[in-house]
Amino acid sequence: MLHDLLDLDDSLLIGQGSERACFRHPNDDGLCIKVTHRNKSRRSQNARDHAYYRKLEKRDIAWTYLPRMHGWVMTDRGEGLVFDLMQDRDGKPLDTLKHLLARREIHYADIAPALERFHHYLLDNRIFTSDLRDSNIACDMTRVDGPRLYLIDGLGDHDFIKLAAIVPMLGRSKVERQWAHFMRRMAKWREPAVGN
Repeated sequence: MLHDLLDLDDSLLIGQGSERACFRHPNDDGLCIKVTHRNKSRRSQNARDHAYYRKLEKRDIAWTYLPRMHGWVMTDRGEGLVFDLMQDRDGKPLDTLKHLLARREIHYADIAPALERFHHYLLDNRIFTSDLRDSNIACDMTRVDGPRLYLIDGLGDHDFIKLAAIVPMLGRSKVERQWAHFMRRMAKWREPAVGN
């Protein structure tokens, strides 16, 4: 799996967070590579993502609102984890909800039905998030069936004792708590902006 070294030059950079940078795959426009540029803990976010995605794969969940993971590659910037690159019909990486809402390219009402569908998906599949926020959700506004949201970062189960992963009722309750916290964060986008 970790055979040829892939060169990730700056022209391929899609975005960068506090721990990882995301690059378009140099050999496949439909994929991206997440590379750790700063270890904030003993176990990198890539390692945590890999472990959690493997659990989701074993459960054979629907991938409707999540990019698929495709394993490890070696790059000139270190080991990277490969995912589907969520992009629009023109091949442009999807923007995040945070950017779209902040630039007023969309309004909360535009994505309210998509948020509800996304919520039910997380609940039905008991998908846990470690950091559910608007900056970790990509939005495709070009679909003919209406906007679709994708969770592109912030997945994971950080419970020490993972009862919620085993007991479906506890899992659903955990998803609902995480969703309620996310919706409190989203409240700022529901109110019309006060005039300047």
